[in-house]
Formats: sequence, C-alpha cells, structure tokens
Amino acid sequence: MTIPSTIQAFLSVHSCEDLVKVFFINDIELVVNASKEAIGITQKILDLDEPSSVEVLKRASSSHVIALLLLLSLHMQYINIVNRLIHKLSVALRHDLNNCDAELLVEYARALDLQLNFSEKCFLETMYIAMKNKRHSVVKTCYNYKLAVTDYLKIAKPLLTEESWKLISFPISKGYVYVDSKIKVARLLSEYLKHLLMSKLYQLSSKCTSLANNKDFMQVLDDFRKALGIDKFNHLNDSKKSHIASVTSIRSLNETIKNLKDVNELYNISKNSFPPCINSIIEVLMRGENISHHQRFALATFLINLGVPQNIIIELFKRSPDFNEKITKYQIEHLQGLRGSRKRYLTYSCDTMKTLNMCKGECGIKNPLQYLYKVALKNRNPQIFAAK
Repeated sequence: MTIPSTIQAFLSVHSCEDLVKVFFINDIELVVNASKEAIGITQKILDLDEPSSVEVLKRASSSHVIALLLLLSLHMQYINIVNRLIHKLSVALRHDLNNCDAELLVEYARALDLQLNFSEKCFLETMYIAMKNKRHSVVKTCYNYKLAVTDYLKIAKPLLTEESWKLISFPISKGYVYVDSKIKVARLLSEYLKHLLMSKLYQLSSKCTSLANNKDFMQVLDDFRKALGIDKFNHLNDSKKSHIASVTSIRSLNETIKNLKDVNELYNISKNSFPPCINSIIEVLMRGENISHHQRFALATFLINLGVPQNIIIELFKRSPDFNEKITKYQIEHLQGLRGSRKRYLTYSCDTMKTLNMCKGECGIKNPLQYLYKVALKNRNPQIFAAK
C-alpha cells in the first residue's frame, strides 16, 4: 500500500478501537510489534534529511506507518515533535503523489470529495510572447486539470500566503480553477491530506483508551518517549521557561540570544519578548506550515538584526515544507550583507507591516525591533538591551 493510500485508510477510522480492529485485527500483540518497528523508523527519519527520510518511509510497511500515527496521536501535547514527524511524512506523501498517474490523482481527490478533473486534451490553453536571445517566441501553457473554486480555496489555504498559489495566479472560468501541472495538483492534495491527518490525530488523542491497560503497549510508549527524548525535552523546557522568564530582569537578552542552543529556546523567548507580528510567523513555522515571501523577509531580517546565530535561523526555516538549505543559507547571508550588494537589510517598518497585512496589533512602536526595548522598559530593566 502506498503512503497516500495508507493515509486515506487511516483517515477512515474513528477511534483507537476502530484502528486496532481495521489494521491489526484486534490483536494487541501485532500493535505492539508494529509500534516497536515504528520507533526505529521514527529515530531514522528525525536524523535524516528529507530525501533520505522519503526513502525510509517508502520502504516502511503500511502497518508501521499506521503504528507511527497511533503513537503520535498519543503525544499531541508535544506538538513540535509531532509537527516535525508529520512534515517528514507529508514530504514522502507528496513524493508518492508526484509519481502517480493523472487518473490516480483524480481518484484520490474524489475519495476526499474534491471536484478534480483531468483531460488529456487541454481544458484551457494560454499563450504569450516571450523573448529569448533577441528572438520572439510564442509560449503555450496547457491546463489539463481543473478544480472547483470552493475546493481550491479549501485545500490551498496553507499555501495562499504565497503569490504563486493565490487565485490570481490561475485562470478561473465557470466556477473552476485551472491548473497546468501534476506537480502542483500533487502539492495541493498533499497539503490537504496533511491538514486532515493532523485533525484526525487530534480526534484520536481524546479517544485512545483501549490500550491503556496493556503493559506491553505502555512499555512501547515509554520507549517511544525515550527515543524522542521527550522526558529530556520536558526537563529542558521547564528550565528554559524559568530561565527565560527571568531574562528581562537578570541577564542580558543579547547574551541569551547569542547563546541560543536550538529552535525551541528561540521559540520560548519569542512568546515573551517578540512582537505579535513576528511571533505569529514563528508560530506558523513551528506548525510546519508555509509562510509568504514577505513573512520570510520580515522574520529573517528581524532575527538577523537581533543577533540570532545563523544556524538557529536556518533550523527555524527548516520547518517550512519548501525548505531548501542551500537557498536559505544564501538568502540569509545576502540579507546579512555577506553576499551580493553587501548591504545589510533592516526589518520592515510597522507601516509596511500594516500595508502587507502582517501587523497583529497596535504596539505603539515604529519598527518591530523596538518592541524589545518596550519589553525591557516594562520590566524596569532597560540596561539589559545595551548595545553590543
């Protein structure tokens, strides 16, 4: 069973009891054994890059993928870890959909109650004149797919912050959006399946009670937490929270930023010390969702001017489904003034943030970076923001 088929089958269950019955014929021992294998798969894909993770997941059996999803449903309180794993799974899902033929893509879409249609002949064809090597040529675009506008808006929601996915970027006629490539259709379906998958995990998280009395399965849960370092994660989070709560009254924020160890530390600091506009972008990334070009620019320049280490900024952007480390590193270095024009870029002003519809509240400042001074003054300890 392919990953898309496995995900669709998983979406059909309504409870843990249902899952155990459908996929493991009510045999708890099968659940335990599959879960043990799922732990090993989990450890591998967390340490690997996306292409390698895809290969691991493609080799995994459907029962192992289902067991992994079951384990995740029982740990939804650790949303950062769950998002990382679901993101890896969604990349593998998109890869499989890219390799499907058009008819199978339509079949998957219809199973999700989406009005997707495909035709060997163009539903619509557009033409424009392009110039190359001082010669004009006519470029034709064939639109073989069409999707109801209402369905497009529903499944493209996580992507609509990007110009290339907004409705204006596609031809629209008689209630349909016309799409010109299978890769785009696969991306749309994978994003929607990812959304449905997260919703299903939350649904199961409140109904998984049938396995609670099985000692072997409870041991598997302990092993799963240890494999993910959840106990250590909790301990670190507790210490970070108490530390960060005292940053504005005891230690220099500059020193804290300089000594950041990982994205989770940055995330915790952002909750208390960053302006709402920046914090909201970080929240989106931490959920493993896309952000627009303007959001990327605003966040990157804010963190750069704050002095956040480059490796931490890159780790944060890794949460984006479209992450490319080589491109991200180049762009960050360009914004830092280390490449290209050698100009160091500043964060958008608050007026610009409002124009771009990225402002999340009236903070009484002119630039997001000033928010940190406001936090310092609020805590009656402005000296911690002394210049480096």
